Amino acid sequence: MQVQFAFRKYHPFLPYFWAISIFLCSRVVVALGLVFSRKYLPITAADWSAGPFWYHQLLQWDSEWYFRIATEGYRYSGDPTVQQNIVFYPLYPMLARGLAAISGLAPADALLLVANVAGLLAIVALFKLVREEFGDQLALATITLLSFFPTSVLLSAGYTEPLELLLIVCFFLVLKQQRYLSAALLAGLAVADRSTGIVLLPVLLWEMWRNRDQKPFLALLLPCIVLATSGIWLFMIYLWSQFGDPLVFAEGQAAFHRETTFAARLVSALKLEPFSRMMLNDWNPWGQDSWFTLLFIVLIAVGWFQLRSSWTLFAMGVLLLPYLTLSGGPAGFVSMGRFNLVSFPLFVVLAGLLLRAKWLLAGVIGLLGAALLMNTALFARRIWIG
Repeated sequence: MQVQFAFRKYHPFLPYFWAISIFLCSRVVVALGLVFSRKYLPITAADWSAGPFWYHQLLQWDSEWYFRIATEGYRYSGDPTVQQNIVFYPLYPMLARGLAAISGLAPADALLLVANVAGLLAIVALFKLVREEFGDQLALATITLLSFFPTSVLLSAGYTEPLELLLIVCFFLVLKQQRYLSAALLAGLAVADRSTGIVLLPVLLWEMWRNRDQKPFLALLLPCIVLATSGIWLFMIYLWSQFGDPLVFAEGQAAFHRETTFAARLVSALKLEPFSRMMLNDWNPWGQDSWFTLLFIVLIAVGWFQLRSSWTLFAMGVLLLPYLTLSGGPAGFVSMGRFNLVSFPLFVVLAGLLLRAKWLLAGVIGLLGAALLMNTALFARRIWIG
């Protein structure tokens, strides 16, 4: 009798146990990729290193900029043609800086701890969100596909994606409860973490308009807009006070894109020029991004008929934001797999399609896991940027 009572008591938590276990299995793949890269892939002494331990390999590329923000603060020489840390958003490195100050952790370890805790919590929150909407089976399939997705190494790396995914999923959880001010606050935090957060504003306004008969629309409109955009305008106020230019974070992007201006990238994207430069005959991570972009477009189209309108609107925004602002430059569709890692509706739709043939789901997860291992090894040796 006691055993049965204990089972009933803890049974509601078993699905979360499986969700966490699946994510941790994917982190084993990431760890194996780090071990492989350390043993078999060369690295030069000139490459920046955050620390001596094997897990410090997860601090590469953009992690170096976040490390410098966490240790030195923002710096700007006045020359927008030189790569500088003012283009990176503040929430993630400032959280790591605060954690290091309070706990005594080294800044590199604080960056990894914030990212990994946020990644785990994001998976748990996403499982809850999808489970409430579609049930346990689809929720588990969704977090499995997301956890083993090739760019999901960044859910453990010193990048903004883990924190961004957590804030986005929490936004949708409170939005479903029509807690609009709380959702706006989470959107403001998300846009303080990375530019993707701005996509949450039209989603919030759409849901507020749809439910205007149940909640006051006009009375909440201005406070929600102010809160949902607070992350970006507070950052701009800081840049204005420190460097005399509130838009320096946007102007500095040109240095990371071979000095192509935002206007030039936008015009190129509107003319659909990035599609003429797709690498569909290349199966390395850069070529995969082109295929993933086409897959994401198809999944958004399918999701239009299967998901909440706010979920589909969000997925469209996440895809369009980097397409309009970055893809028209020299990078093209490179990193689209990374940018859309936080677009959880894509994985919900893909899970629903693959569950119709579970053997296919298992095969896809196997292929994704192999690609995750490869991407981790390449990322750790600064060959693949994400």
